[in-house]
Amino acid sequence: MMASMPAGESDPRNPVRPSRAQLLGRLARVREPREAREALPLLPRIAEAFKEDCRVQRAISEIALRAGDAGLAAMYAKAALEPAAADAGQYLHLAICLVAAGEQAEATAALKKAEPCALGSGDSAAMLASLYVKVDEHERALVAYERAIELEPGNAKHHFSQAATLRFLGRLREAELACDRALELDPAEYEAYLIRADLRTQTAEDNHIAAMERVLARGGAPYLGEVMLCYALAKECEDTGDYPRSFRYLARGAQLRRRHLSYDVCQDLALIDELIDRFSSAWLNPVRNTGFDSELPVFVLGLPRTGTTLVERILASHSEVRSVGESPDFPRLMAELAERQTHGSSKDPHALVGASLELDMEELGRRYGDNLARRAAGSRRAIDKLPFNYLNAGLIHLSLPRATIIHVTRDPVDTCYAIYKTLFQRAYPFSYDLEDLGRYFIAYYRLMEHWHRCLPGRIVRVRYEDLVAAPEEESRRLIEACGLSWEAGMRAFHDNPSPSMTASASQVRRPIYRSSVGKWRHYARELEPLLRLLRDEGIAGAS
Repeated sequence: MMASMPAGESDPRNPVRPSRAQLLGRLARVREPREAREALPLLPRIAEAFKEDCRVQRAISEIALRAGDAGLAAMYAKAALEPAAADAGQYLHLAICLVAAGEQAEATAALKKAEPCALGSGDSAAMLASLYVKVDEHERALVAYERAIELEPGNAKHHFSQAATLRFLGRLREAELACDRALELDPAEYEAYLIRADLRTQTAEDNHIAAMERVLARGGAPYLGEVMLCYALAKECEDTGDYPRSFRYLARGAQLRRRHLSYDVCQDLALIDELIDRFSSAWLNPVRNTGFDSELPVFVLGLPRTGTTLVERILASHSEVRSVGESPDFPRLMAELAERQTHGSSKDPHALVGASLELDMEELGRRYGDNLARRAAGSRRAIDKLPFNYLNAGLIHLSLPRATIIHVTRDPVDTCYAIYKTLFQRAYPFSYDLEDLGRYFIAYYRLMEHWHRCLPGRIVRVRYEDLVAAPEEESRRLIEACGLSWEAGMRAFHDNPSPSMTASASQVRRPIYRSSVGKWRHYARELEPLLRLLRDEGIAGAS
């Protein structure tokens, strides 16, 4: 694209400047991320040449966002605001940039400014709502979705989005009704089948199995729609005790999903091997502490579906604790600092590992801690429940030496089966093939044993099975590890009204239950390839 820019913009010695229309036309053609990255060096010059032109500032903001530089995109988006005539679109775009940059408080302020105008149309109200979800303003999101439905009652997507938000808020019966309405309007709103199946335990008398099988039999669904139907059917068949039928649908959905992924588990295994090799005991235990002195963070980590959300909800029911959910801040800041240090040459995951060893640990911890403090203002401890921070446990220890790190574990086969039967949005691509899953679990297991061995006593380990067998005893141990005193109200953690946006959003509304312990045994024959891998590595629980 940049070769086609007028010479005045590619050569500062040439005084010829393109017209506004010419420039906007060329900027509009920069659509691909690669092209946007190539254009980045020219954006400051264009911004200066057209600093009074809000349309140009908005256009270059969009290019910066496509290029992955959210901070730069936000700066240009602010320059694009017209103080006397800023509309909803300008503030919504600014909020998108700020969300991508991790600036949640500023994004929320931009959304509140957009709200009066955005609620005037169904599309903009829905966009406003989706952004409110991203900044954890779920009640405001619900109001905006209700407005979108009021303006466009026949739009199935609005009803589905309302259902998803109601689910986050724990209003499960209302969420089911909203899913029903979405599917009445459009039987091809496939994700509604998936979340509806998860809202409650289905029964032989009250389920959606026959209706979903009819939709599946008609054919014509896009591949991801078929995948969602299969996972929904697997869930409802399991609930009703038809285990062979459940696994047939599960395997069908997982195999279809896997065929559409470009993923090689060997790359993840090599990355874990490198972490184990590079983060030695000597490196993890420096003579002097170089991190940021803050006791605010509590990291809850481990594989998904192991009980991390349960631990989060128990801790967050304490009056001095707040959860910020599955925050991407730590890995995002780590990558930003590594790229700055290597001048952008650390995009490769293996290069990122090497670069992370040379980071200024105090700066990493301080920037993370400052972000967390803004999001959890007034709280003594703040929970970050991003499960795959297990990859970053070494850096967390070095950059935040007073942070509490809690590692949640579960029976290996229960863990793998629970992961296998979950349809994740984008993460965990190893979860759709039993061999990939088994090999990844073994590597994860080795990594966590490495962290525990090199950092004895630093990481608090809690077993899901112990937590459900003796919830108060284990909860007291966890809250003590956070340096806090037990509160009687923590026994009723499931009544905590705060939103949950994880795959366990429905389950955390229930008191602790033990029905998931050993559930994999219903599928011992089907899971044999996985069991064999775990047995060969001597991992307990696979017999």
